[in-house]
Amino acid sequence: MNFYKLPKILIHLPAYREPELVPTIKDALKQATHPERLVFGICRQYNPEDKFDNVDEFRNDTRFKIFDMHYTEAKGLPYARAIINEKLLTDEEFVLQLDSHHRFVQGWDNLLIGWYYDLVKEGYNPILTGYLPYYNPFNDPAERTMEPWLQEAACFYPHGTIFIRPTGIPDWQNLNKPFPSRFMSGHFSFGPNKWAKEIRHDPDIYFSGEELNLTIRSFTHGYDLFHPHRLVIWHATMREERANMLIWDDQSRRGDDMWWRQQDIGRSKIRQLLRTEDNGFDLTGYDIGNVRTIRDYEKYAGIHFKKKAFQKYTKDRFFPPNPIIEDEKEWEDSFMKSFYYLVNITRDELPADDYKAILVAFDDENGNGIDTKYIQGSQLDMFLKNGTPIHYEEMFMVEKDPTRVVYWGLSETRGWAERVERSAI
Repeated sequence: MNFYKLPKILIHLPAYREPELVPTIKDALKQATHPERLVFGICRQYNPEDKFDNVDEFRNDTRFKIFDMHYTEAKGLPYARAIINEKLLTDEEFVLQLDSHHRFVQGWDNLLIGWYYDLVKEGYNPILTGYLPYYNPFNDPAERTMEPWLQEAACFYPHGTIFIRPTGIPDWQNLNKPFPSRFMSGHFSFGPNKWAKEIRHDPDIYFSGEELNLTIRSFTHGYDLFHPHRLVIWHATMREERANMLIWDDQSRRGDDMWWRQQDIGRSKIRQLLRTEDNGFDLTGYDIGNVRTIRDYEKYAGIHFKKKAFQKYTKDRFFPPNPIIEDEKEWEDSFMKSFYYLVNITRDELPADDYKAILVAFDDENGNGIDTKYIQGSQLDMFLKNGTPIHYEEMFMVEKDPTRVVYWGLSETRGWAERVERSAI
């Protein structure tokens, strides 16, 4: 008689026209210590012409729960995630929320469950989460990033959500257990069945802001967020083989503006969730919890939502919780504002061919410089030779916002030449 029952893991896979879906499934099974404990919850948003995401070989396997949806019926990532958690998740003890393009270390299932229970023994209600390091499907395993990553706050976007990006973990080799995180990752979160049932995915959030929404709701419902301190799973991003067949590409070709409409709705709903605006939404079922408050999170993470600001401790990438500041005024005064601007320089604005650099400068209302950057190298070469616009996100911390941005060409022979000035507000 078998007295030991392995806890099951539902592997949560939303897949939109995904060439890596089948390889992801096969690697998860191959690298698991106990593949018999795995259950796959797949929302397969497919185009019949693709063929590469055919999962018929798994349909008679009782470990697979597959929800098929024609790709023209897709309504965004959280919508697909909601289908998995509400229709496919049943009695599995754990949920591993992923995307659908991954590779796994040997014994990944035992690692995650072991770390989870170790944290429970320490008194936490843990979720293991974070941005996973990169692998290249076309050169695997040679092009795998061989160190774990940390999620950091880059800046606030103008619409009120946070630009969260990956960075290296300081001195990670000397860490001996998972460490506290400020954010949840959409493409990797491991937790108990109860978490997946309680923190429902809001289908009004089309894509942007999903992670901030999950972070605030999970934290205020009493969950403790932790980054893995070791490699466990890899994630593929910015992949050329999916160019022009992502959901927003397909919808745009059909003349459907759902991407833009739902992005605006989702961001507006998140601002209401953060209590920075009241936009008239009924948040029932998708609201904050009552175990902790939003202010508790702000103090833990060193983030101020109404000010769109961060503490220096946060920007310096020290692990949370941030140092306690009891005095409310002192706490309010401890933040620096996050500035964000989308730089876009076109050839009609700076048309000459003899620039050796282009200055991008942000000034205050009195013309005092706040931040400067020189565009050189390959980015400048592409601009001059091919007319490729200089297009990137600029972000930095400020005590007061810049009022103008200046693009100024520096010529080999003419010195400071053509100049463009725009409002930065």
